[in-house]
Amino acid sequence: MEAGQPDRDTVSAPQGSLAAGLAALLRTPPSTRELAAAIAVLIALGPLATIAGAQLLTRQERAEVTRLKAEREPRLAAELAAERARTEMASTLRHQPLSSALEALARGLPADASLVRVERNAQGALEIDVSTTDPDRLRAALRRDPALARLRDTSQRQADTAMIVSMREEAR
Repeated sequence: MEAGQPDRDTVSAPQGSLAAGLAALLRTPPSTRELAAAIAVLIALGPLATIAGAQLLTRQERAEVTRLKAEREPRLAAELAAERARTEMASTLRHQPLSSALEALARGLPADASLVRVERNAQGALEIDVSTTDPDRLRAALRRDPALARLRDTSQRQADTAMIVSMREEAR
């Protein structure tokens, strides 16, 4: 303290203020009980701070996962569509062209049979509908031709003047 100067402790904070109370508390030596209470509070706050931090990090990571999923979905859809297209193209290339199948059908069908429908399905298998008066003779004629031997019955129905036999190529 200097002569002629006011005491700093009494001037720095008005009586009854929060600052004065804190200054007085800091000037007094802590008792063992107060020190133990402070340590207990700090020990209790440690796990709570850890839990709060973990929840904050979890929220941030979930937001990141959601963003990444949103970015990934269009890419995965495009890759899936490309894979399906490759599979269909490979299936189509594995089978003989439809023109070759039509030539084989023209050679192998009996005289009384006529084609109603010829197509390749999505898997590339040949499907035909044949109108004939004798389905057994049609089946025998198709089995004799190696190009048509893989055709098998799928259904048979009565039309006005003949039977319509549906056949599908067996899977390879």
